[in-house]
Amino acid sequence: MSNKLRIFIILLVFLIGTFGFYYIEGTWTLLESFYMTIITLTTVGYGEVKPLSPQGQIFTIFFIILGLSTAAILASTLARQFVEKNFKAIYGAGKMRKKITKLQNHYIVCGFGDIGSSMSASLKDASIPFVIIENSMEIAEYATMQNYLVVNGKATYDNTLIEAGIKDARGIVICLGEDSLNMYVSLAARELNPDLLILVRGYKTEGEKRMIRAGANSVIYPLKLGGQQMAQLVISEYSKENKTNHLELTTSGIMGYSLKMYKHFKDEETTIEEILSSTEASQALKIQKIDGIEINKPGIDAKVMKGESILLLVQDETDEDLLDNPVSELSNTQEHKLYAWDDSYSLGIPILDKEHKKLLNLINTFLSSIHTKDEQSTIISTFDNLLKYTDEHFKNEEAFMEEHKYPDLKEHKKAHIKLSKQVIQINENKKYVFSDNIADFLISWLTDHIMVTDKKYAEYILAKKPEVGRIEDSKVS
Repeated sequence: MSNKLRIFIILLVFLIGTFGFYYIEGTWTLLESFYMTIITLTTVGYGEVKPLSPQGQIFTIFFIILGLSTAAILASTLARQFVEKNFKAIYGAGKMRKKITKLQNHYIVCGFGDIGSSMSASLKDASIPFVIIENSMEIAEYATMQNYLVVNGKATYDNTLIEAGIKDARGIVICLGEDSLNMYVSLAARELNPDLLILVRGYKTEGEKRMIRAGANSVIYPLKLGGQQMAQLVISEYSKENKTNHLELTTSGIMGYSLKMYKHFKDEETTIEEILSSTEASQALKIQKIDGIEINKPGIDAKVMKGESILLLVQDETDEDLLDNPVSELSNTQEHKLYAWDDSYSLGIPILDKEHKKLLNLINTFLSSIHTKDEQSTIISTFDNLLKYTDEHFKNEEAFMEEHKYPDLKEHKKAHIKLSKQVIQINENKKYVFSDNIADFLISWLTDHIMVTDKKYAEYILAKKPEVGRIEDSKVS
């Protein structure tokens, strides 16, 4: 029964009582009739306004029965709706909790505002499991109506994060309304799950370092990205009209010089002098050590370890340089070795070897394009494919290890998170990274991760279940 119908019934009963007394008694005013209606329905027992006629007494008997019956019906309807609503809420909350507790390797989205709702829709389309944490009850109910898994509570509370399954989650996206709140949740999330991938929405760029220290893997600035995206559209249209390569426009330097990033992916340590020689850079401006310490203007003898980054000053190529060093000559003198698939790369598990062959083909396509006219476009397409590959392959591989109860799955997941983070970082900075340096990263992936880390779990599983190595076509999970 709707609220409008309830109000209509109540008004109808008052009208029947008021006009019934008014017309039956004859000498009563409307105010006296209305007053008699009120005291009769409420049973306050003040007595009659005036002595009732026999007809008035009969009307009063039937009016009392009508009023009590109406009140009983309304009360029972309200009680039933109240019980049903609360039962649905309690039952629905319990059912949702059960679903959340069953999740593994899911993501948590903190805040269902513009960014959170947009991201949730994208995750749903991609069939990626996730849970929303939303403090507002109304917004949480709206999200629930969209068939999302929702925890209504404050993301700054540990019990709310635990209810969302943070200890079994793969990552968390924090997009609350303030940097301070986002930083607090990042700290709490990292404490509850040290292996978590944490992505944070940023508002002020000066707080990025604090966010990283608080545990965030990456800080995203939607407004900045929106501006960059709009600028790219302008640049793209400009390049069409002026027949200019927009990639060159976006990477051009100042007064003939540009900044580029070099990250050392090889196991052997090197020196700044060797890096300057291999990249033909003019100067090393800064080293970022593995522990986060930064060294400005390092000397040429400074040591560089695996995983450390160097900011370099590079002289841009001029048209004369390109004429003196045509692409064909560069490709002949700096050609990279291609990798043919052989038994040394095989895990002995066909369903996973098939995916590793995709990576090998991706690496070879990239290596063969270095120092050619297609280099820039190949870098872009390589990372588009690589981002897709890492998400699909890592998910499949982890499901496979979980199915076969691999004991070091947690450590392997850490290696996957590290690789994913490196792919994302290089992709974000691909305009400022040397193509040869990207090649080093891809080759280290092949030689370190596949041939060492992956072979470790393959040997364990094949020792327990040799038949796995004979399954050609199967779902991984």
